[in-house]
Amino acid sequence: MKKLLGIGMLTVVMTLAVGGQAMAEDYPTKSIDMIVPFSAGGGNDTFVRALQPLLEEKLGEDLVIRNLAGGGGAVGMSRAVASKPDGYTFLAASNAMLTLEAMGNVAFSHDDFDFIAKVVEEPYVIAVGGDSQYANLEELVEAATSGTTLKVGVSGVGSSAHIAAVAMANRTDAKFNIIPYPGGSEAISAAMGGHVDAVVLGGAELRSALESGRLKALAMTYDQRSDSLPDVPTFQESGYDLTLTVWRGIAAPKGIPDEVRQKWVEAIQQIVEDGSYSETAANLGTQLAPLYGDELDAFIEQSSEVMTEAAGDLAQ
Repeated sequence: MKKLLGIGMLTVVMTLAVGGQAMAEDYPTKSIDMIVPFSAGGGNDTFVRALQPLLEEKLGEDLVIRNLAGGGGAVGMSRAVASKPDGYTFLAASNAMLTLEAMGNVAFSHDDFDFIAKVVEEPYVIAVGGDSQYANLEELVEAATSGTTLKVGVSGVGSSAHIAAVAMANRTDAKFNIIPYPGGSEAISAAMGGHVDAVVLGGAELRSALESGRLKALAMTYDQRSDSLPDVPTFQESGYDLTLTVWRGIAAPKGIPDEVRQKWVEAIQQIVEDGSYSETAANLGTQLAPLYGDELDAFIEQSSEVMTEAAGDLAQ
């Protein structure tokens, strides 16, 4: 009897193994949802839409982008984490996830996701309207430390851009009235329309408005100037010890099959290595900085600690 039970169990194990192998070979068999937890036109959105045709070519199925904005990214991320981990729902991930966690604004944590890849990074940039009276960071800081409270737009309450704006104010002793908008595009529109004095977002979100002259960048948060934004000085150059970066990548709800995760990793690795995304990344104001597997998991853990510390008194 025991011998027959053992054979039965072996059959089950072999069936599961064969099924997993078949899934790896067949996946994907239908379109894949990519949740962008911000409005269209923002940094996460442009990042994923630029990757979309390349991923569709590698994976052989359509990638359906779904913008679910709200709560500084919380609405879309909550939908993603509640989705089945079957390899057909993914998330355009960024610092925002770790910021929301650090702020205590969401029920999930980064441990509730499987991280597939970090693809690009970029600096935070503070910019003003093209016709603003502030020609450089020094003039803006001078005003904001001399009795003028500046209105500064960001994307979402407690977002990573919100924390970056707070960090800028703290390091420069400036007085900022920080005004959150549903997404980056709305914050940019507010700055261009003169409804706020400045805007703080990732460089990729601001690039189009900067190139058109509708906005002008005053400073960025890299430790040295970026190749994609070579004319924008750093906070370090102005004597302020402030270095922060925005990263963007792909995550999935916890528990996706290893075979599916590996297919995605291989697809992104091929896209990075064959150079098909390099020019696009540069044009978006980002730079390639890929990480996968254990290195990526370690990076996420370290980033979580940094964002928790940066959130400071903003945390609930």
